[in-house]
Amino acid sequence: MSGMGDRVAIARLGRPHGVRGDITAHADGPTLGTLDVGDAVTVRVDGTDRELVLAFRRGDVPKAVIAFEGIETRDDVAPLVGGTLMVDAGMLPVPDDDETFYVRDLIGFEVRAGARVLGPVRDVVPGPANDSLSVDGPAGQVLVPFTYDAVVEIDHEAGVILLRDDLLGDWAWGEGE
Repeated sequence: MSGMGDRVAIARLGRPHGVRGDITAHADGPTLGTLDVGDAVTVRVDGTDRELVLAFRRGDVPKAVIAFEGIETRDDVAPLVGGTLMVDAGMLPVPDDDETFYVRDLIGFEVRAGARVLGPVRDVVPGPANDSLSVDGPAGQVLVPFTYDAVVEIDHEAGVILLRDDLLGDWAWGEGE
């Protein structure tokens, strides 16, 4: 999932679990399993953020059952169903090597196809087969597959993503039909 300010999404909240205010959390990565009781989290539902404190966690990846302080019943937790569980970006584990990175780190990178500049990455859109880069191109938003076949190189120091020369047609630059 993409970054949301200095908060990052780590899980999607599912259905209530039991009658005491517990809820299922479906993890997007390993961070959910590192949360401890007392950790501050944010739950975003329909664009509204709610600051909460983790009171309980059982399980980790890919699915856990969690509870929050002050949420005592199934009815109390029901408004959180479908929400996004977020934490401070500083809580994310540091990648093990230089070749590993968070996709949120690609926001703002310049995307090029050969010598042509397409534009900056605005978001990373998850998909069923692969993620796509949402790029602000000259002709508007362009979704670029984030695959080994499409991306030739990622230069983290320069902030550049190089695509295959023949990946995009003239339409991506607002040329042709």
